Amino acid sequence: MRIYLLWIFFSVTLLIQGCAYHSPKPIHAHQETVELKQRYYQAKTITADGTVLAFTVYQPHLKVGQTAPLLLHTHGFGLSRMKRPELSLYGFLLPTGQVAKTAWKNGYWVISYDQRGHGNSKGKIRLADPNKEAQDIISIMNWAEKHLPQLAKNQNGVRTGMIGESYAGGVQYLASALDPRLQAIVPITTWYDLVNSLAPNGVPKSNWIGFLNLIGDWWNWNKFDPELKQAYQETQQGLLNESSYHFLKMHQARWFCEHGQAPQADALIIQGFRDILFPFNEGVKAAECVKQARQKVHLIGVQGGHLQPLAQHSPSGQTPFWYIGKSVHCGDKQHYNLQNTILKWFDQKLKDQTTTLKLPELCVDHSPVTQLTDLNPTTSYTMNRTWIAATKTQAVFVPIHEAKQATHITGSPLLTLNVEAESNDPVLFISVAVKSKETGKYVVLNEQTAPFNHAKKQIYDQITLGLTHSDSHHQRIELPSINGKLNEGDTLGLLINSESIYYQKVKQPKIEAWISGQIVLPKLWFGEDANQ
Repeated sequence: MRIYLLWIFFSVTLLIQGCAYHSPKPIHAHQETVELKQRYYQAKTITADGTVLAFTVYQPHLKVGQTAPLLLHTHGFGLSRMKRPELSLYGFLLPTGQVAKTAWKNGYWVISYDQRGHGNSKGKIRLADPNKEAQDIISIMNWAEKHLPQLAKNQNGVRTGMIGESYAGGVQYLASALDPRLQAIVPITTWYDLVNSLAPNGVPKSNWIGFLNLIGDWWNWNKFDPELKQAYQETQQGLLNESSYHFLKMHQARWFCEHGQAPQADALIIQGFRDILFPFNEGVKAAECVKQARQKVHLIGVQGGHLQPLAQHSPSGQTPFWYIGKSVHCGDKQHYNLQNTILKWFDQKLKDQTTTLKLPELCVDHSPVTQLTDLNPTTSYTMNRTWIAATKTQAVFVPIHEAKQATHITGSPLLTLNVEAESNDPVLFISVAVKSKETGKYVVLNEQTAPFNHAKKQIYDQITLGLTHSDSHHQRIELPSINGKLNEGDTLGLLINSESIYYQKVKQPKIEAWISGQIVLPKLWFGEDANQ
């Protein structure tokens, strides 16, 4: 309870804080450099569409003739900026604010800003609209070039990096696709495909969507754009509608990557396996997009991410709805402190510093994988026709693979499924689980589940891909990424439920059907590799 009260205290503090805004004079092209003192101040700018954006400028200590790159920081959905280096949620607790604050003290210009519809910024929330929220980043870089002295620049303009989690992550992909000044980004636990994240296989994540509406349009009172409100209302019918898709389709890296506008920045992506809102799959697809665009990319897999309120919990309890941890152990037993790693990476990209940082392309906590290709599905298993009768209290376990020795698995299984229902068309909630040889109990890997319904999946594919199924019985889905270990004799399989704590609008006390199909698993790592 103390932790929840702490969150409320900081949020209320941010809402009621009044602070004078500083209006620095524009700098001149041949203005002489001076020694700059470390300080911070509040400022505002007006975007091309007339929206007022509020932000805090953190000025570093710079000697005469010394320049510094710019680091942009912004907040998660429903929150607000790091208005002060201490008495603020980001300045006191959240890791992206800690990185930004340390960068400021290490010689970076830092701007922490309120996204439109949040904090002291005006306007309506459009949910990472490339023509609104992404353009706001460009407006802030323009302001910085005009008003901040002794900025480090290259042929594109100010050398800029950006960091932020969740809502502050998705917009980084879009802005870096639109403006080359943003040359190093750190998107943390965010989306690549927003539509699929909110409604996987056409089934809306009712719990998370409801929570986002609560903190977006109620906590930030009446700040949703009317089109966003309409999209929210449509999801309450339990289905992804075409109008919602058309509103959101450009608000995601997927659209830009598929239309020849991949991010132009190098990226350090951090994604969580327990993340119910934006699972690890989202980070993988974003990393592949950046890599195909011939930019440098590193993907770090952590256990945390977004936690379903009241259903999941963070280990320390400090941040009840979200966490990423402090460090990762990956590959050949390398240990990385996350905040230090991010800072060293920014130093490489924005200050051209040679550091001791040797980060693999892929670093997943306690996993032997080191390359994105290590995640690819490789081994197929046939699922024979099986009768399932699942109830609210009794799930059905479908065995796939029995481990002959210690085994590690990391990646996203692909499932081709045929469902023959006795009566209605059920929604199956499918998890990858391990049945222990010793106890006979099941453990769902990373607490993830995927919804599957034949009719909704067909509508989803028609809306998002323009596809109609030539084979109306067999449909392929990607399951949420898993990262786990099997002991000798354990069995890996699918656990199928009739209900889910993540989709509480779906009520079906019992499902009965025949299922069959094929599942393709990522590489299985044996022996010493499995003991990472």
